[in-house]
Amino acid sequence: MSTLFLFQLRRVGRNRQFLFFTVALPALFTVFFAKVFGQAADDGYGEYAAATMVSMMAYGAMGAALGATIRISFDRASGWLRQLRVTPVPTSSVVGVEVLVGVLLTLPALVVVALVGRLVNGVHLPPGTWLALVAVLWAGSAVFVALGLLLGLALEQKAAGGAMGIVATVLALLGGLWVPAELFPAGLQAVAHALPSYWYAELGRDVAGGDAPSAVAVAVLVAYAGIAGALAAAVARRRPLYAVAG
Repeated sequence: MSTLFLFQLRRVGRNRQFLFFTVALPALFTVFFAKVFGQAADDGYGEYAAATMVSMMAYGAMGAALGATIRISFDRASGWLRQLRVTPVPTSSVVGVEVLVGVLLTLPALVVVALVGRLVNGVHLPPGTWLALVAVLWAGSAVFVALGLLLGLALEQKAAGGAMGIVATVLALLGGLWVPAELFPAGLQAVAHALPSYWYAELGRDVAGGDAPSAVAVAVLVAYAGIAGALAAAVARRRPLYAVAG
């Protein structure tokens, strides 16, 4: 399993498009939003820069988790998963590797965006808060790993790629990662509060503000992760990993 894990990790990590959209783009957005809108923010530049940084950390980690695990649909289409059937690696280990890769690849986005927030935008947090912020968002990314795995198992290659783009955009836009949900009309605020992306960013905002993660945010994310994980398991039972089509 360790050999397969390292192979898959290198395989995804070498993908330049993946690294750009999950690491470089959120980092660029962090600088852009802070420098362009931060000076005019009602709460002051420091508060706005910190909030923007947290939102972009969430955005990058969410995209990394979805992008890494949804690749299982591409592996099925290419026949790679069918080839793994003749190896001693059990199906559970194949899925476990996909989950581990998805979880691990959220870290670069979290760390790089945090460094950009500190070194470029001048966000100041106590050392323990920085560590807690990365740790909490890393743990919370499990919900998007489960969601990406569900989409990758359920959809064919072409559909999965499009679905990932749509899901990531909707979660980021309506979840308040690009524009604060507090600026939404009342109806859209209700939509935002129903999405895991909003509560995922709330985890980070709570920690960055010096508080413990709210029980509501934790409960919502655990519920979403449990539902997505259960559905992924149900799909996997009905449609084996090595099924190339159908």
